[in-house]
Amino acid sequence: MMYPFILPDYKGNSIVNLMSSISNSFGKKHKYKQLKSMNSKELKDHKNIVFIVVDGMGYNYLIKQKHSFLYQNLKSKMTSCFLSTTASANTSFLVGYPAQQHALTAWDVNLKEIGAITTVLPFVPMYGGDPLEYSGFEITDILDIPRLHKGFKGKSYLFIDKIIADSCFTTYVGGFMDIVPTSSYNNAFTKLKKFIKKRSTKRRYFHIYIDSLDSKAHREGIFSKEVKEIFEDIDQKVKSLAKSLKGTNTKIIITADHGQLESNPKNILRVENIKGLKECLTIPLAGEERVRDCFVRPSKVKQFESIMKRLSKYCWCYKGEQLIKDNFYGLGKANPKLYDRVGDYVVIMKDKYRLKDWLANSDRTKKPFKGVHGGVSSDEMYVPLITVDC
Repeated sequence: MMYPFILPDYKGNSIVNLMSSISNSFGKKHKYKQLKSMNSKELKDHKNIVFIVVDGMGYNYLIKQKHSFLYQNLKSKMTSCFLSTTASANTSFLVGYPAQQHALTAWDVNLKEIGAITTVLPFVPMYGGDPLEYSGFEITDILDIPRLHKGFKGKSYLFIDKIIADSCFTTYVGGFMDIVPTSSYNNAFTKLKKFIKKRSTKRRYFHIYIDSLDSKAHREGIFSKEVKEIFEDIDQKVKSLAKSLKGTNTKIIITADHGQLESNPKNILRVENIKGLKECLTIPLAGEERVRDCFVRPSKVKQFESIMKRLSKYCWCYKGEQLIKDNFYGLGKANPKLYDRVGDYVVIMKDKYRLKDWLANSDRTKKPFKGVHGGVSSDEMYVPLITVDC
């Protein structure tokens, strides 16, 4: 089937293929093809690989920053994965494979093992409350993919905010990495320089995650002056880092998990305002505001499909199993858990529209985010590949 929007290019130009290139450069074979624009041969002669993920810094955003150091070192653009969101894409960076294998499809996922829609990275129920490990659940109940860095011929490090450095998700995906807690990206760069200047007989891989641009863009919008200030600071800090590492045989790779687009409250569709929709659903909406997993009562399938036809100005609607079959979530054999987590129907929002649902305890006075992602627009799906040799 041909789809009228941007899909991940898992055959050679996605963030997953980038991880294949990195993995192969450290002597570990990967099941996906290497990235067309940068294969392992370009990496393997470097003593240190520094991999920096700037959450939310999409390709379309970067190319508007033409005077920046990051833009000047832009190598190519890649696609994110599906969904173009932190929970799915950052998991792909850390385990090396997309949702087809790791089965974490979105921020809020219907987990049969838990009996609740769960916000997967902090591992809390969507309705709030304590982390699920307090109730006896383990991250291994929902995440069962081998870790990428096991078998790397070299030493691996994960630099990540101290607030989430010891979370159950971080400790799982970082199981074969040394986890280095940081207080800021500036602090991460300071610690990184100390590591690299210490002599080592082994090749080293440093993964640095920066979340400040994305979190600010959610609140203020990706093209706000507040986000611009953060971008310019990151840009200058990376430039300074690169200068300080000259002569260390280091390759710096900078990319993002996804981009963002700005959407105002007029673009929000609410379930309770769509006649007949709520009674079609067995549980609340899962997924993201830009791509929704809908679990539909068998007796209401025709009614649901009729409602979706009425909403065709705002969204596309497909059967979830069809999207798995058509490789939206990745290539190869699907993780069996994926079939439980992808909706009976998946609603993909057009333009800047989003679809929201309320729980009984939702704070209805809370302002919606200005910046959103997860969808299939070029703003969300394209991410940059930036490289600097030091």
